[in-house]
Amino acid sequence: MIINPYRKFIEDFGKTIYGKITSLNPSITLDEIISQISEPPLPSYGDLGFISHRFAKKISLKPQELAEFLAKEVMKCPGVQEYRIIDGYLNIVFKPEYVAEIVIKSIKDNKNYGNEPVDKPLRIIVEHTSANPIHPLHIGHARNAFLGDTLANLLKARGHIVQTRFYINDTGRQVAILALGYRLLGEKEPPPNVKPDEWLGRIYALTNLLMELKELKKKIKDLEKIIKGKNEFDEELVNEYREFVRRQDELASDLSKLWELDRELFNELSEAILGFEGDLEEEVSRIMKAYEKGEEWAKKLVRKVVSLALKGIRETLNSLEIHFDKWDYESDLVWQSLVNKVIELAKKTKYYTIYKGAEAIDLTSLSKDKELKKKLNITLGSELPPLILRRSDGTVLYTTKDIAYTIYKFRDFNADKVINVIGAEQRLPQMQLKLALYAIGFVKEAENLIPYLYEMVAIPGMKMSSRRYRIITLDRLLNELYVRARREVDMRRSDLSDEEKDKIAWSIAKAAIKFQMAGSDPLKPLTFNFDKALNLKENSAPYLMYTYARANSILRKAGEIDWDNISYDKVGEGTRKKLLWLMGKYPWIVSKAADDLAPELLASYLITLADEFNKWYGEEKIIHEHDTGLRNLKLAITYGVRHIIGHGLRLFGIKPLPRI
Repeated sequence: MIINPYRKFIEDFGKTIYGKITSLNPSITLDEIISQISEPPLPSYGDLGFISHRFAKKISLKPQELAEFLAKEVMKCPGVQEYRIIDGYLNIVFKPEYVAEIVIKSIKDNKNYGNEPVDKPLRIIVEHTSANPIHPLHIGHARNAFLGDTLANLLKARGHIVQTRFYINDTGRQVAILALGYRLLGEKEPPPNVKPDEWLGRIYALTNLLMELKELKKKIKDLEKIIKGKNEFDEELVNEYREFVRRQDELASDLSKLWELDRELFNELSEAILGFEGDLEEEVSRIMKAYEKGEEWAKKLVRKVVSLALKGIRETLNSLEIHFDKWDYESDLVWQSLVNKVIELAKKTKYYTIYKGAEAIDLTSLSKDKELKKKLNITLGSELPPLILRRSDGTVLYTTKDIAYTIYKFRDFNADKVINVIGAEQRLPQMQLKLALYAIGFVKEAENLIPYLYEMVAIPGMKMSSRRYRIITLDRLLNELYVRARREVDMRRSDLSDEEKDKIAWSIAKAAIKFQMAGSDPLKPLTFNFDKALNLKENSAPYLMYTYARANSILRKAGEIDWDNISYDKVGEGTRKKLLWLMGKYPWIVSKAADDLAPELLASYLITLADEFNKWYGEEKIIHEHDTGLRNLKLAITYGVRHIIGHGLRLFGIKPLPRI
């Protein structure tokens, strides 16, 4: 059984000319030859082309001469119909019937067509989403989650042993602020009509804003006393006073929105915070330090609030069928002294230093080492600043914990590679992390840690701020997509029950967001567009789902395919061969998308295949084809397209629907 037709076509071409080239220069390898075979820039040039220029110098011939020398030999390649030499490039054209038979039999005989297992599977961790447990998942987390889930699916399709992990950052200031607000409310349960993560997000924002408001009011009051006590006008003090008042007005505006959202919660929490006797910042610090030390009261408080947040986060992820093999608490790393061990290891190296009164690793010399940076795939050109390990007050920084967590991940899973799906704004800390691992002796880990960076997501007219609860939650985004999708389903499918319409609308909504988030270039900022995401006519998951449903409908109406009675000789050089050639490339595309960690390659391919199929569907009749052999050929093509689009959608975590 041929698993990857496209790879076979390339390798057959390479093997055919290998002997002829090595007769002139025995040092040239087959892999070198195959690496120079690709598709020509224009279809009219041929199906595949060999770039002879690289080898011409090695054997003292001009590219044109080498191409002509190989021309007759290439006709021995299985399935080749003719060759075309263009500017020193040796191009070949395969017989349409040969391509058709190879591709169709490969798809028919392989239920997992598209999966091409590697010879040596790796143990790979994909850590993704890892949202702070202080509010619901928002659109930024959405891109992270969908990219991470798709990468894991692609790597599994390559036969790798993949583990997904969610890192719970529960030891920082943000969680301590939330814990304080929750405690001031009496640690009560969330209202039954509100998701727990949504409710906690409101508490976090309110606590933040009310703490800031209380401090600002105090500053304004103190400044008023100073200004009144002055004998003359002090412009600088007055301007400072005006700025404080402006910020107070801004806070009041944000708080009024939260008041409208949940008046009962607002009133209860504002009364507790504004009436709190003592320093709220000191209380936040006390919770944070006590939790890191593992004091029982703090553990009970923080773990309770974090568990509530994770309950809501899991609910959202489960609805999207995104699951994790392991959930790791940052606090466990601290309590197990893994973070302290990292600092102790750092102290034993020549890179350990005191920087601005804090313990640090000096990365200056390492960041200047070009060979090392190339080895570790560090792309930042400038010198990296020292990495602070522990502040003078004894608290450790996020990146220090990340060093411990990275070592833990490699050890816990015996991982060959660890992929961190993380926002592009974390590029510098991730580079520091790799160099720090190298500095303290974890060379393998430094070399095999892969930061998978992605740019942020925006929705026009909306700004994000979790501190002010200006967040576009994933739940809200999904609901809006559902409402729009349901409207379309209502217009198009009056024959369905409400339950069926709901199922289709939710499937489309989830598919739309997954595909647009994971199928776009991760290094380009993404502006989420509702109309584009839900477009049934082009470049979207609903478009692919519609194409799948169309192919499924054709096959359902046509009945069984007679696989032994297919007229391969009737493929021709037009759209049918183009479709079959594309279908033959599918396993190669999946493999490349997995190996290069580039799901956008798969997304682009699926759209191209759907475009070609829909164009062909408009040109030719399929079910009503009178020629039996040709009809079976057309049905086999339709079968292949349905399989590929269905398989591709599943790699994005999308379930295709038999009908829309």
